[in-house]
Amino acid sequence: MSNKRQKILSVFVVLMSVMTSACGKTNGSAEETLAEPDYILQEYETSTSDTGDTIINGFYRVENENPKVTLFIPYVENKKSGVFYLDDHSVNKKINSLYKQNELNNTPTGTALQRSSNCNTPFIEACTVPDFARKYYKTGETVPDWNLSDMASYAFVYSAENAGESKSTSKTMITEDICAFSVAMYEEVYDEIPTMKVSVYGIPKSLFKDKFGKTFGSKEFLNYQDTLKKNNYKSCDLLCTKDINQTGVYYIDYTQLNKKGDYINYIIDYHFENIGEKVYLLTEKSGGYNITNNELFNQWKTEHAEQLINN
Repeated sequence: MSNKRQKILSVFVVLMSVMTSACGKTNGSAEETLAEPDYILQEYETSTSDTGDTIINGFYRVENENPKVTLFIPYVENKKSGVFYLDDHSVNKKINSLYKQNELNNTPTGTALQRSSNCNTPFIEACTVPDFARKYYKTGETVPDWNLSDMASYAFVYSAENAGESKSTSKTMITEDICAFSVAMYEEVYDEIPTMKVSVYGIPKSLFKDKFGKTFGSKEFLNYQDTLKKNNYKSCDLLCTKDINQTGVYYIDYTQLNKKGDYINYIIDYHFENIGEKVYLLTEKSGGYNITNNELFNQWKTEHAEQLINN
């Protein structure tokens, strides 16, 4: 082969190498401009839950519909029985059946579950976006930081004594002996655990009677709760308090509180202290029960004393 042909062939090989290298760089650039969710999938460890949902860096990535936002919810592998977690509302497709199952699981010994329970507790949902995921929200896109705040509610919902009537009397609305509520505090995920102070106030029947007379409607009932709160519940009786800083199911024994006064209803007040920058928390009602066997129930109370608000 002549020297001239060898030079031409060498130039051709060099050109092919340059073109191949350039093609590789083009593919690399394409990878750098992937859609934002794919960024996260490549940058952090990912897996798939039993329900088929994506778990990124220890968090569910959920496309929430109402409101329409992208949520990052801590993934808890070993959940405590009877407790509702944030993903139960956003990921779990069978929330209604879970409610029924948790109510059943939370039944104290010596009591019977009341499926049509009127007992109530405040519903609080706190959720924020972890630091690693914040940079993947587009400009103008809502970053859902649902901050933790104090909340209160009546212990029993408004009810009229007689079916078909729109008015209630100043008699008691207390219909269940025991009420359970669950608290998910995510101490498995992060160290900054707030203190949840639970206070239960008794509302004297005489207070409602003096305010409304013999009867009152549901709007009057609900509006009066705000009035009581503005006055720091001074006209009510503070019956018990408890600080909670651990995930679990907790109970209020109204049969004991009923002995302390003549009450038409109760107020349950949640106050939070030591709130960190990143808080994930869910608390909600998880069952109403009536005592069927005092001996068995009292034994259960002794064994579960740390779960009772009024112990």
